[in-house]
Amino acid sequence: MINTLGNIINKAKQTLNKDYVLEEDLRYLLQETFSLSPSDFIISLDKKFEDEDFFLKWERANKGEPLYYILGKAPFFGRKFIVEEGITLIPRNETEELVLLARNWILRKRYPNPAIVDIGTGSGCIAITLAKEFPYASVCGIDISSQALEVAKKNNDLFKGNVTLIHGDCLKEVKDKKFDVVISNPPYISNDEFVSKTVIDYEPHIALFASNHGLEIYEKIFMDLDDVLNRDGIALFEISPPLVARLTSLIEKYLPLYTYEFVKDINGFTRFLFLNK
Repeated sequence: MINTLGNIINKAKQTLNKDYVLEEDLRYLLQETFSLSPSDFIISLDKKFEDEDFFLKWERANKGEPLYYILGKAPFFGRKFIVEEGITLIPRNETEELVLLARNWILRKRYPNPAIVDIGTGSGCIAITLAKEFPYASVCGIDISSQALEVAKKNNDLFKGNVTLIHGDCLKEVKDKKFDVVISNPPYISNDEFVSKTVIDYEPHIALFASNHGLEIYEKIFMDLDDVLNRDGIALFEISPPLVARLTSLIEKYLPLYTYEFVKDINGFTRFLFLNK
């Protein structure tokens, strides 16, 4: 049906399910569907659009399907990365903070040609972003999911990231290599921890959950980290705040000579772990 933007907005608001979507989600979906800029919401209310595709997407969102899976892309560090339901996570703001933390440390360390590895690369958003931030770096992304790597390849081609993608389990496939930077947003949710139904129903469980109270992947990485990290190299991880004490014990067990720091995110939660060899 052909309708004005104003009428489409009013009709959509009448069916807005606040359990799953907010008015800013409505605005974003309108922007993406009709290629609108923020100012268009003021000057284009009388402009007419074919609304069928929009309302099909809006209905899915109101039933709990994540907006970025509906659109097939999610914003991250100024780019829109391809994401696929059940295969790759939707990038979060905290992961953008992790990349910013890594960028600042790489600049501080002044590595001439940093070698960077992203473990559990998923959509490739971390690895590709760092490759774009440091064009002279050698960057690789590892994932145990071949399907996730297919998505990462699409993003790598899309953004010309020049990232080497490797199918493997943590660091096992690269134990013959050396890196200046190891970075990861691994699965860290305990199997008995509460997770929203939307996340459970749509996001890949392999990228969310880990055994041993959420420590399984960290332990795998820590066991091999010293073999692959160059002297004065750094490792950065996204973490869950309740894991601090258990992660400290793992560091003392596997990496006793490393210095380390737990870093808070913008909301004041302990969200990142920084290790220095």
